[in-house]
Amino acid sequence: MGARRTVLHVTAVPFTARKLLLPQLQHLQRAGYCVRLACAGEKGGWGSDLEPFEPVQLAFPRELAVGPLIRAVTSLPAVLRDVQPDLLHLHSPAAALPARLVLRRLLPPQLKIAYTVHGFAHAWDHPDARDRALALVERLLAPRADLMLFQSAEDYEQARARRFRTTLRLLGNGVEDSWFDLPDPVWRPAPTVLFVGRLVREKGIVDLLLALRSVPDIRLLVAGAALDSDRDGVEDEVRRLAADPALSGRVELLGMQSRDELRTTLQRAQALVLPSYREGVPRSVIEALAAGRPAVVTDIRGCRELVQDGVNGFVVPVAAPSAFAAALAKLATRDAISFRRLSQAARASVDPGRRESRVFTRLIDAYAELGLSA
Repeated sequence: MGARRTVLHVTAVPFTARKLLLPQLQHLQRAGYCVRLACAGEKGGWGSDLEPFEPVQLAFPRELAVGPLIRAVTSLPAVLRDVQPDLLHLHSPAAALPARLVLRRLLPPQLKIAYTVHGFAHAWDHPDARDRALALVERLLAPRADLMLFQSAEDYEQARARRFRTTLRLLGNGVEDSWFDLPDPVWRPAPTVLFVGRLVREKGIVDLLLALRSVPDIRLLVAGAALDSDRDGVEDEVRRLAADPALSGRVELLGMQSRDELRTTLQRAQALVLPSYREGVPRSVIEALAAGRPAVVTDIRGCRELVQDGVNGFVVPVAAPSAFAAALAKLATRDAISFRRLSQAARASVDPGRRESRVFTRLIDAYAELGLSA
């Protein structure tokens, strides 16, 4: 029997590893890979959930800070010499963009590189100068990875159309089977909706609270908080708006929740809301749909792949509180029969292709393409 293949997963912050990658890392470990993790360190240690992956400190900054960026880029070859992985698997633009700037001659000669695009940092529709620059950088850096894996079909098709010069595979995104087993929501004339996400401006949480002012029959559960590393945290503003007389008693701020806590919280809600400005393929929306909860989302990559307007939820323009309020009003004025149709369509829209087990099978097949079978 040969030695186990070692895969080093790299992301900017432990939050990404914990919230997005942990089931994947655990699955790869069970499949026979030696799985390691590199990201920024945590106060008080890594935590028992990440310790099995023997984390290595590698701090890619989440914003353009030249000093920390140079330190991270120059540290990467030393980390690779220490871990000696067969595969370097990159996640999130904050880590994947600078990591691919390292000259290949400074990396181990047999090293393979994969990059999971959870969602490009730029938008394809209505691009501004920043979006166009980032799209160009991604195309130029594509050959620095042996494999690019896409969660979003839109990102995948755009990369194909622009002839990114590397192997491109559509991975998709999925959730654990247990989300499909949650009971159907019970319709109430004054429904409760759930927001899941970091309390940052680009998640649209401020827009949501402004929209909620004009829809008095809806209650809101907020599962999330701002991270210390977030540039655009709005937690204080959210607390101020939630205490406004127009919203008093209708908004419940729950803070960050574990997967088990979220499953319990989702059962209190009739629908999910995500007014985000940018996403990959949001796991929170898949979880809600799998549990039969329709979703009200913005018209952006990822969200519009999951939600069909009027079928399994509602799709509204970005950064438009009045339009979001109108969609919430449509939800609130449903009767039990029409809501049940929405709920049934929600569950059917993501089963079985969005089950996490299917995604993991595609991931291991992609590793095998690189000659790295478990």
